[in-house]
Amino acid sequence: MIPTLAPPVPLLQPPGSVEELGAVVDRLTTAGWSAGSAVQLLAPAVVLSGWQGADASTATAEVGTALGIAADLLDALTAARQRLADHHESWLAVRARTTQLSDDQRAQFAAAGSRLAVLVGTAVEAGVPAAPPGAQELVDSVAADDAARAAEHRALLAALADDAVETAAVLTSAALHFGVSGLPGDAAAVTLRLAVQLPGWGAGALVDLGRQAAGELTRAGSGEDLASAVVRWRPFVGSPGFADALVGRLGAGGVTWLLSVLAEVAGTEEQAPLAGLLAVALSGSGGLPGGDVGAVLDAVRLDPADPDRGVDRIGAAMGLVLAAGASPTLAAVWGRQLLAREAVQGAATSDRNRTADPVAAALTAVARAGDPAAAALLLDDPQAWRTLLDRPWPGGADALDAVVGLAIAAPDSGRAARAALLALGEGLGPGSTARVLDDQGALAEVREAMAALVASCPEIVVPVLDAAATGAELGRDADTALRGLGHLVADAAAAHAVTVAVQAALREGAAGAFAGEVAGVHVAVLEYGQRLQYAQTWARAQGRALDRQALWQVAVHPWVMAVESRAGEFVGEVVDAVEGVVADMVGMNGDVEIGPDTGEVRSGEDADSFAVATLGTSPVAGALAAPGPAAQVGFDRAGATLGDLTPPPADSLLDHLDDLPLPGGSRGPGHR
Repeated sequence: MIPTLAPPVPLLQPPGSVEELGAVVDRLTTAGWSAGSAVQLLAPAVVLSGWQGADASTATAEVGTALGIAADLLDALTAARQRLADHHESWLAVRARTTQLSDDQRAQFAAAGSRLAVLVGTAVEAGVPAAPPGAQELVDSVAADDAARAAEHRALLAALADDAVETAAVLTSAALHFGVSGLPGDAAAVTLRLAVQLPGWGAGALVDLGRQAAGELTRAGSGEDLASAVVRWRPFVGSPGFADALVGRLGAGGVTWLLSVLAEVAGTEEQAPLAGLLAVALSGSGGLPGGDVGAVLDAVRLDPADPDRGVDRIGAAMGLVLAAGASPTLAAVWGRQLLAREAVQGAATSDRNRTADPVAAALTAVARAGDPAAAALLLDDPQAWRTLLDRPWPGGADALDAVVGLAIAAPDSGRAARAALLALGEGLGPGSTARVLDDQGALAEVREAMAALVASCPEIVVPVLDAAATGAELGRDADTALRGLGHLVADAAAAHAVTVAVQAALREGAAGAFAGEVAGVHVAVLEYGQRLQYAQTWARAQGRALDRQALWQVAVHPWVMAVESRAGEFVGEVVDAVEGVVADMVGMNGDVEIGPDTGEVRSGEDADSFAVATLGTSPVAGALAAPGPAAQVGFDRAGATLGDLTPPPADSLLDHLDDLPLPGGSRGPGHR
């Protein structure tokens, strides 16, 4: 057999670019020189001669911080440059030796190939069939030399790899002062750390990071890419300036798109990170959406009239953001939008979209934060009150009750209190077709807190009473607020709380010379509340009676009609009569059975007594002329404005449903 040379062992150069590493070493050298210059320049400036007071202290602290960072940076750059330079030299040495080994290998294989060809050719010419003398020894010698070169090559690469590991450890140690963890994203983390320490420089750096984050979030080509971007940027979103830049670059379209994505991933492991990022970013600096965040949020709105379920999904996503820890101010702003849409659509977003209730999330966020201003902002709208009080709360209205209680301490509590009165009075005015809020359900649960809110705002209550004391025709809002106050005080505990507040305000001169008339109006409102309470009881009874009658008409009456159509006239009359008797016996004939109105009745004499008791010993008593008679005048004027709510006679119930709209869309006892 003729021996042949084995293929040469590959002797590859170390992976990577030693030239790029050399360029890094050069840049570190330049950066180190700059850091050294900064240390030399800052060191004398730590002591600011001629500066005194707070300015001197602030400037000294800032210069000292900058000097410390510059010194740490110089140490880190020096250590990093030296170690990378050493690694660069090692790499160059390995590359040179690998090149030399490759050259030796090529030369040896070329010479051995020629020598082997001569030996084999001579043997063939001589007719020798076996391997010529020396051929095998030549092949074995080349193989041994190549194996030695391969072993040396492996050792060179291993040594260079070990040196790279040591270099990485030195670099990580040198950068510890700057918060380096050795994980992807360290550059952004270092920028954030320095931005906190150097606010003047950091503001611009954080803006750049925020814009970069917005670009990554909106350019994500897949759900996995977006989830990765969310996780990467979530730790930075609470930094001052970052959120403004992020949200500003996203714009209303980007924020809406992220909300739609959040709605799609609801219930998955991707929900929490995205909801958390949006919760912090959209809450703004200090929890107050302003600047770029506020401008964008002004454009992110739910269209109340749009029937598209996609809008409901955005609303559901808003609830997820609020539940993730958004600011109470954002909860109030979005809560108002959600309630406005619910009022127009006639159903809650959670019911239309089968999701968690975003309105409940808004209330919980405000209650959890204990923010009175946010509570008052959420309740500063009569329609919001009506929707909150009209919707069912299967789990109880504790969060709503807490929010109402918080609003008492708000600077703008009076606006929320007046909105509450307008909501309660809606539908009570003559000719109104709006439905009156039922005093059961949510209203019953939060009435005490509502009464406390209204009672805490005598600057709202007294003008409402005073407007009716003059006898002039009231405007729509004034009339609605007056009737809403009557609705509120239909409850005894609420009446007591408001009465105590009115008495205190009158004694302090809140109504001036008309205190007597205002006192009388208050008694008239209490009287109105008592009669309204009975009217609502009657209306609920009527609603139940009509429901039972409708059930009879659907389930029983068709069968009776079928019997009558097959029987003769006489039998039909008998069956018809029997139907009426049976319907009456089982209470399904539509008749209302309710006892008489036993609530307290107040008159002009009661107004007289109340005014005297309230004002007789007050500091303003000397400035008032006969508060008792004035109170009777106020009582009569308010009574004429409010009208008498009289219980209907038992023989003609439906004839008295002309003037007063009551719960369920029915009309209650008329005004006289």
